[in-house]
Amino acid sequence: VSVIDELPKGRKPIQTKLVEDKDRVHVYAHIDSLISQGQQVYVVCPMISESDKLGVKSVETEYKILQNSVFKHRRIGLVHGRLKADEKASIMNQFKQGKLDMLVATSVIEVGVDVPNATIMLIEGADRFGLAALHQLRGRVGRGDKQSHCYLFTSSDNPDTIKRLRALEKTTDGFRLAQIDLETRGPGEIYG
Repeated sequence: VSVIDELPKGRKPIQTKLVEDKDRVHVYAHIDSLISQGQQVYVVCPMISESDKLGVKSVETEYKILQNSVFKHRRIGLVHGRLKADEKASIMNQFKQGKLDMLVATSVIEVGVDVPNATIMLIEGADRFGLAALHQLRGRVGRGDKQSHCYLFTSSDNPDTIKRLRALEKTTDGFRLAQIDLETRGPGEIYG
């Protein structure tokens, strides 16, 4: 059994912060300043299209909002699972080559994406993802030598949800997060 319990040489731990919606303007200002320094951003939403029933942010809506107001002066791409494989690959390649400042995406970026210049991860509806998925998403940044940041937004005020998300602020250790997830949600059922 091999256990990797440290970051590769030269990488810094990702600073993770659970952010209240009222502080969004400050987060956007910080993100814009980092983009001005040539860094890139992932914005992750749990859904592709808007849903009246669930009330969570979608990539299609968030892309329009960011492109038409807050970051209209930035180059923004959109990627999700309904796009054709070659279209997804083209957009991801543009991001990797630095032709896009920001990529609005679903969890389709969770694995296999390595863009060292991407230093900011903003996750909308963070409560909609499990700890393992959030840890995987967060791992898309921090792949270079610059300080990276992960911002978690949630509209939930459930104390258990907040406690679970705060665990991501406290540790970048995937083993510890798995233990917290087991303590929080239990082991599941074989036949359940």
